[in-house]
Amino acid sequence: MEEPTNKNTLQDKEILELLDTVPKEGFRLLFDTYYMRLCLYAVKLTDSFELAEDTVQDFFTDLWEKQYYKGIRQNLRQYLYLSVRNSALSALQKNRMVSMEEIANCEFFPPEDLAEEEEMEERRKRLVREMQKLSHQEQEAIKTVIMESKRYKEAAEELHISINTLKTYLSRGLKHLRREYKLTSLFIFLSLSAAVCRLFA
Repeated sequence: MEEPTNKNTLQDKEILELLDTVPKEGFRLLFDTYYMRLCLYAVKLTDSFELAEDTVQDFFTDLWEKQYYKGIRQNLRQYLYLSVRNSALSALQKNRMVSMEEIANCEFFPPEDLAEEEEMEERRKRLVREMQKLSHQEQEAIKTVIMESKRYKEAAEELHISINTLKTYLSRGLKHLRREYKLTSLFIFLSLSAAVCRLFA
């Protein structure tokens, strides 16, 4: 049965077409679309935003410099998440944070992008409740960097703090959400972030 076409499928198709015709433009769209999503996914695996970000940055660097993107013809989303999963697990093994047995038993489940409207509303409400438990600084870090997709430098200047302090607040906030709330649900709100951000304005 043919999979239903949705916004993400159409965007992935556009990215693949651009990578084939205008690589630099396609890579920029790929990075802007998936960077933070992949970081959040890697956080779920590593329990460390710093390690997760290093993993995703290294992945994108290799993808561009070694031109691995030329080998992607379909299933872009699965390729990205599976690659980051493998890189994250390799980093954990390198740092002796997991064993080979644990890696072998680690199944691959990419995050959901879609949900029923009623379920979406319930997840939004729960996210808001959990966000309200965070400190003001942690809320602002998550709002500016993840929900508004601002660069660290821009977000830090807006909040009048250093980049390192911003990363600390971001890491603390994400650890709380990972512990108390399914972090992967944040992926859904990356495309609906404006509605959530208004609640913390």
